[in-house]
Amino acid sequence: MKIAVASGKGGTGKTLVATNFAYFVSKENPVTLYDLDVEEPNAALFFNAEKKEVKSVQVMIPVVNEKKCDHCGVCSRICEYHAIINLGNQVMVFPELCHSCYGCLELCPQGAISEGKKEIGTIHTAKHNNIEIVTGVLKISESATPKLIRETKKELSDKNSIEIYDSPPGTSCPVIEVVKDVDYVLIVGEPTPFGLHDLDLLMQVIEQLKIPFGVLINKADEQNNLIKQYCIEKNVEIIGEIPMRHDIACTYAKGKLIIDEIDDMSSLFESIWDKIMQKVNEAAL
Repeated sequence: MKIAVASGKGGTGKTLVATNFAYFVSKENPVTLYDLDVEEPNAALFFNAEKKEVKSVQVMIPVVNEKKCDHCGVCSRICEYHAIINLGNQVMVFPELCHSCYGCLELCPQGAISEGKKEIGTIHTAKHNNIEIVTGVLKISESATPKLIRETKKELSDKNSIEIYDSPPGTSCPVIEVVKDVDYVLIVGEPTPFGLHDLDLLMQVIEQLKIPFGVLINKADEQNNLIKQYCIEKNVEIIGEIPMRHDIACTYAKGKLIIDEIDDMSSLFESIWDKIMQKVNEAAL
């Protein structure tokens, strides 16, 4: 089973939910927690995990042999991202624009282009009790976020584990890469105008992908029912609520799991898990 924890904007509490949810599920099931917010991963900070391995992730970039090149311009014409340009007597390559599609290498009539390598990031694995933690870390200045997410998702030590994805925020390509093959999306929303706006955008994306989902309201406030009213209007299930409380905020700020430190949180995540299992089973029928 694959469950993604996602949100339309940053700061809503995805990592809070993903880490505590993974910890709860791991009490009875092997869990692999993937931190796929590769530009700023921090899920591993909440576990006293034993580090296991660091793996480099590399992509292809074209290397031009000027001795073979006759400057026909085929490579320049077929590159949609203008990562390789023929200047008549010189070919220039811009690695930061290259999407590693291999088109220039495959179509060069003279065979003047070979495969070079460029590191875009690393994948870190660690273990905490019954939880495998897999973290993608994008290299500074790199933009190949979907590629690194794709490679990070391939790292799996236990094929029987429950996979929980801590998604990047937003609705762009990295989020699509995370959720496109999951069984359920747990959308975390906060009851603010910005939170509602971006929640609506993400829900539209998930609905287009036809993936079962529910909404978890974080920082829930009895005086503010923005998200609750919206979900009622849209007939969207509210899977649970994490209240706006000082003890929750302090525990999270200290890098601790609220399910461990606060008594009533365990029953909340048990309810979330039961509802998700029910929805996934219904979708499978």
